[in-house]
Amino acid sequence: MQLPNVLRPLWNRVVPRPNDGQVRAREIETLGPVERWAGLQKDEIDFWDHVLSTTRLNPGKPLQAYLVKLIDTAPGSRVEILDIGAGPLTFLGFRWPERDVHITALDANAAEYDRLLEKHGIEPPCRTKLGYAEDLASVVPTSFFDLVHARNCIDHSKDPVRAIKEMVRAAKPGGCVFLNHIMNEGRRNRYSGPHQWNFFPRDERFYVDRPGLQPVDMGKEIGEIAELSVGSSPDGPDWFTVTARRR
Repeated sequence: MQLPNVLRPLWNRVVPRPNDGQVRAREIETLGPVERWAGLQKDEIDFWDHVLSTTRLNPGKPLQAYLVKLIDTAPGSRVEILDIGAGPLTFLGFRWPERDVHITALDANAAEYDRLLEKHGIEPPCRTKLGYAEDLASVVPTSFFDLVHARNCIDHSKDPVRAIKEMVRAAKPGGCVFLNHIMNEGRRNRYSGPHQWNFFPRDERFYVDRPGLQPVDMGKEIGEIAELSVGSSPDGPDWFTVTARRR
């Protein structure tokens, strides 16, 4: 009667059980990211609930210098910025000397974030509105923004390839899309929580993949309407940036 228990360790070495990351990768491959997406949002909301419990607002925060360099506007101009996946509080600064910075912040979980802001007694200087990165044309104008920004969020979306194309269309000619993300976050996190996709640079090009999808070269996907380049990130060596200048 003890023989099965004796053999089990040997059996597990011969036929190893899939780990949690492998199980989740198979789910992504078979079900698809869209089907799984709604059930993964609690992790995002819980994360922001914790962040807001210790947040201190700084409405005088300057617009980040590395973003200012991307925007070609004269003194006295109004600067239109679209922040995708902004969470309840945009990461962006609000001030730029001699410019009127106007930020439109969007997030698919905006309604839930409004409840969190009320819970923590926070009135944001820029309230996030409901909007999906894959369907920007339904909520914001096309060919309009000086800068379209996304930080650590598009790889959490349902369809990053479509989302990035929508972001490029939202930028005005000469305007810029700026992505700032952790490399291969899906693989790093074993596809836990909202991490279903991987972004990574290779040979100065930008690729997107997931379980069941071969790497997509985004330069080829958007090359007709934007010039794309990859670079280092202000957030450290595990991150990288993508700049797409609208033609």
